[in-house]
Amino acid sequence: MIQRLDDWVLEQTLLARADGLPALKPCSIRLLGQTALLEAELPLTLAATKDVDVRADYQDSVRREFERLLALEGRELDPLGHEIWMPVETRYSELYAGKFVRLLLAEPEAVLVSKALKAPRKNGPLLTEYLARGASERFLELVSAYAVDLEQFL
Repeated sequence: MIQRLDDWVLEQTLLARADGLPALKPCSIRLLGQTALLEAELPLTLAATKDVDVRADYQDSVRREFERLLALEGRELDPLGHEIWMPVETRYSELYAGKFVRLLLAEPEAVLVSKALKAPRKNGPLLTEYLARGASERFLELVSAYAVDLEQFL
């Protein structure tokens, strides 16, 4: 789907240039929240969600096309996804690098810390399962940096 978005941006850019109009700017889309965990394919019990949480620097026309493409797959862009708190140290891995669109995935440990800190009650079962499987060093490092109380999940 991101390939289709990148192709659309390229097509729109070529049309704009042919008409002497400003071209669309390259952009980055960072997947956050549950969507990032699903994409990371963690061995956890994750609830399927239609909402896609992102932080992106795209222009409005690109956002609208992204929403359209998501809808074709039965998904929807969460209008408040950009407000999700993420640790400042969050690392992102590149899932796709096109001519105009880059898709980045937030590291699962940072997403889990965000969930633990901002919505512990809602995400309690997920965090309990994660801790039972053995938390990574990276997760524990972030937990320590943000003083997350893990006792509530044990």
